[in-house]
Amino acid sequence: MKKIFFIAAFLGFTLAGSAQVTLQGDGSLGTLTFRKSADFDEASIIGSKYTNEEFSLSKVNKGTEKFLIRYNTYNDIMEYKNGSDLLELIKEQNTYFEFDDGTVYELLTYDLRGSSVSRYHQILSDRNNIKVSKFESIKLEEARAAANSYDTGSPASYKRNRDSYYITINGKTSELDGKRKSVQSLFPSKTAEIKKFFKENKIRTNDEDMTKLGNFIATL
Repeated sequence: MKKIFFIAAFLGFTLAGSAQVTLQGDGSLGTLTFRKSADFDEASIIGSKYTNEEFSLSKVNKGTEKFLIRYNTYNDIMEYKNGSDLLELIKEQNTYFEFDDGTVYELLTYDLRGSSVSRYHQILSDRNNIKVSKFESIKLEEARAAANSYDTGSPASYKRNRDSYYITINGKTSELDGKRKSVQSLFPSKTAEIKKFFKENKIRTNDEDMTKLGNFIATL
């Protein structure tokens, strides 16, 4: 019973309504704060709002305790399952997740087309104050009714958008398309090194190549 109480105190939670309660345990473990997910009937929607529906063990906020967490890609939130309850982690208070398989998600805040956003990114490379990261997203396409008796229509469905990549230099985040000229504009004094790297490496916008690019940029 004592152990259960300690875990509850460490997590901090709200199980009803929109109110939020924060309870803390040993400060060396970090903080995990959450609220109960709203009930929502998705039986008629095809596809998934998750890139990975499985819960996996993760350290949170660089603490030592591990929790079963998954990323809700559609809503851009982290979820924690506590028994039969599905709990949403409060973004502003849960900013860093290190999963057992080595995957890291971090909450990044930056300007996107004139507006400030705070979104979870998967960190692909993090060296020398330079991070290359990936933002995943899923959209909901509304159901389409049949236009006539010859048309079948279509149900509502979740569809994954194309992943987008970003670079964070000394805390400032911006989009990264992986092209040589874009990298040279960030490091104009390193044009020769960058040109040589791109000549030797055919960089495409996928996780493996963007990780390779991030590791190279960190050496400039």
